[in-house]
Amino acid sequence: MTFLKYTWYVAAWSHEVTDQLFARTLLGQRVLIYRKQNGEAVAIADYCPHRFAPLSAGRLKGDFVECGYHGLQFDGSGRCVHNPHGTVAPQAASVPAYPLVERHGILWIWPGDAEKADDAVIPDYAYLTAENSKTVYGGTLVRANNQLIVDNLLDASHTQYVHQDLLGTEAFAKSTHEVIEEGTAVHSNYLIPDSRVPEAYRPYFDGDTRVVEFSVNFHWQPPGLVRNRVSLTPHDRPDNAIRRTGTHLLTPETATTTHYFFSHTRNFRLSDLRIDEQVRRWQKEGLTEQDVPMIEACQEVMRHMGEPTDLDALRPVLLSLDTACVKARRILTKLIEAEQHGQRFAVKG
Repeated sequence: MTFLKYTWYVAAWSHEVTDQLFARTLLGQRVLIYRKQNGEAVAIADYCPHRFAPLSAGRLKGDFVECGYHGLQFDGSGRCVHNPHGTVAPQAASVPAYPLVERHGILWIWPGDAEKADDAVIPDYAYLTAENSKTVYGGTLVRANNQLIVDNLLDASHTQYVHQDLLGTEAFAKSTHEVIEEGTAVHSNYLIPDSRVPEAYRPYFDGDTRVVEFSVNFHWQPPGLVRNRVSLTPHDRPDNAIRRTGTHLLTPETATTTHYFFSHTRNFRLSDLRIDEQVRRWQKEGLTEQDVPMIEACQEVMRHMGEPTDLDALRPVLLSLDTACVKARRILTKLIEAEQHGQRFAVKG
């Protein structure tokens, strides 16, 4: 499978990378990430060019990575800086390095040509670390193609079935739904004027709030970045509205496995640890125990049908709820095809 290369992907949440060696496969490539003594994070290929032992099986010595097999040491640019078996490091002893930028609690990696990396086009996720907000982070490895996860995220109608106990509301059947294509981005917006409060949101309200105006707004941009903003405004107390932002960042591990980084940001009851725990429960039950098994089951069926990565090739039946998903798939396909012909598009949101 071909991936979009001239764009930024999420390599890790910032808090995942400490003063220890951290290895992760991204877009089919083994990558080693670590922090130098000044706290700067760097990324190099996770192999030693001598006998291709994983550098992640070695050790960190100051700002250098020492191979655990024969002791060659490499700096954050991938250059061999020490050869314990001779006075000079072999000139060819180097490994690729990847542009890595840390911003708003995210480590962004650029898999294309390093000289083409432009950190000005990294999307703005400042709300994740804003002082007037609280973010609860999570993540998991999904054994499915990343586009299957995007399909799930852009389609809020599945909540009535997959998340019936947590987010289910019969009002989705009468919701107003609009899909807007804006450049390389897709917006999928739902509005339910009269909805009962879904079970997952009941703890957020004080009193006996039952009926709310419920809106869900999704924003997708390449390569696999989704934000969804949820607003619930009680009819009897519009001043008691609840608003939160879900962040869903997808980076392929391989063609059929995906690193799924997710978070929940709120601007109310910031110091309430009970809300934090309720969010973690939702992330565990709603995402990893409900969404992920369904997505992985779809992937398994596609594998048996002989098309593990190309849903469109299987000619799926399309419903009205698929408009946003189809638009996102087509945009990404066009960007990849253009890139293969030497064209580059700034992907910014």
